[in-house]
Amino acid sequence: MAHRSIAPNGAETHSPPPTTFVTFTAPTPTPVENIQITQDTVQIEKDLEALANDASRAYVDFNQRISRIRTLLNDILLRVSGSSKQLESTMGSSTSSLGFPTLSALPTPSNPGPVRNYSAPASTIVPTGTDSIYQIIPGKTYTASYTALITTTISDHGSASVATSAVPTYSLQAQPPVYQFDPDANDNLAVYWGQTPNTTADGLLQLCENADVDIVILAFLNQFYPENGQGYPGINFGPACDPASINQQQKAPGLLDCSRFATQIQACQALGKPVLLSLGGYLANTSFVSDNQAEHFAETLWNLFGAGREELGIRPFGPDLILDGFDIDNENHNTSFYNTFAASLRKQFDKDPKKKRYYISAAPQCPTPDESIPLQAMRQADFVWVQFYNNPSCNLNSTGFEKSVQDWAVQLANWTTSTNATVAEKTPKMYIGAPAFAEAGSGYVNGLELAGYLAKVKNLDLPNLGGVMLWDGTMGALNVDEFGASYLDYAKAAVQ
Repeated sequence: MAHRSIAPNGAETHSPPPTTFVTFTAPTPTPVENIQITQDTVQIEKDLEALANDASRAYVDFNQRISRIRTLLNDILLRVSGSSKQLESTMGSSTSSLGFPTLSALPTPSNPGPVRNYSAPASTIVPTGTDSIYQIIPGKTYTASYTALITTTISDHGSASVATSAVPTYSLQAQPPVYQFDPDANDNLAVYWGQTPNTTADGLLQLCENADVDIVILAFLNQFYPENGQGYPGINFGPACDPASINQQQKAPGLLDCSRFATQIQACQALGKPVLLSLGGYLANTSFVSDNQAEHFAETLWNLFGAGREELGIRPFGPDLILDGFDIDNENHNTSFYNTFAASLRKQFDKDPKKKRYYISAAPQCPTPDESIPLQAMRQADFVWVQFYNNPSCNLNSTGFEKSVQDWAVQLANWTTSTNATVAEKTPKMYIGAPAFAEAGSGYVNGLELAGYLAKVKNLDLPNLGGVMLWDGTMGALNVDEFGASYLDYAKAAVQ
């Protein structure tokens, strides 16, 4: 609230012609939606005219109207700051007048008595600071402040002159995005990235900057042991990486130099968005032949992509970038030793001296039981995004969809004691996996239809529902309907 102090100075003089004026100097805003600046300006003009007419009769009325004017001025600032349309992120030093008038003076009474001057010093009407109401550009928060100087001259004979100088001061300084990933939420949106036709080398950061997206999964590490069951894995992230470095060519030819791409991953993490590495994909070589091999591969991943320090010379993303976890997307119909592998990943995570939080996810097909990822391995995951597509019996738009969702929720929630006593099973969050474009396969529905199916899922009140997974994020962002809404928009809004 505004704080106002009044201090008489004892000056005696004839009352000058009473005038009332308000002067605004402000940066020129760009057009914004649903802002009623014009209407508020007219209202202020009316109130100031009434103020000038009433000031000679009642100072109490003057105070009431000044308070109302302040409220309207505050409302203008809030409307400008709170618009859903985009203002220029940097307003610069340009100024413009908002067009408030200087009102004509009232007649001065004859024989005016002693005059006392009262002054209200500059007051902050809108406190500075950050608040969600000042959301102008998605991902950036702004602040605004307003100062005013009010000088009033009151005559003992009842006449008054009012000089009100009000200057709104915009402190439109972008603040860091206020976002914190919540792994326990039920409205997260996870998206894959890297393998669809419209994937671009710089597209990952654009996806992370999308307010709809909560988790990004890089696709893929698609070769576990390309050299006859030995050596180092192979990766493919579409156009994102450069050819293998000299060290990689000599020691791990299946790897790539992704050091330039790493800057986008770091930016995503700085935005609070976890970035996972998906292991597998269609036609990938993702089998184990023994428990020892599964354990060794978990350690290899830790040294190449986690906080391990034993393979610094060949790490694809450079020596310092650490991913946030791994996604198990085995599709080769061989579940052997995956329970050991998932447990071994957890053991590697525990080695981090900084105790960073890491995640494991799994991406089974919707028919149960899944032919490629064993249930025990999934129960050691944080997230399980079930693929309700490319499987006619349980596709998103099939008659068996809701029952399949319920079956999966029960299987993931009703756990028994793990046979591996060193790693406890979890109750993972289940995500509804859907294709984000028609060419992804059977089970695709448009955005409005997707919202309808997800509404049915929400009505099931599943305690372990985590949100939605889309294949993939790039295509989902480009899939925009006649209303201007993307597939990502529909997916996120449907689970909120």
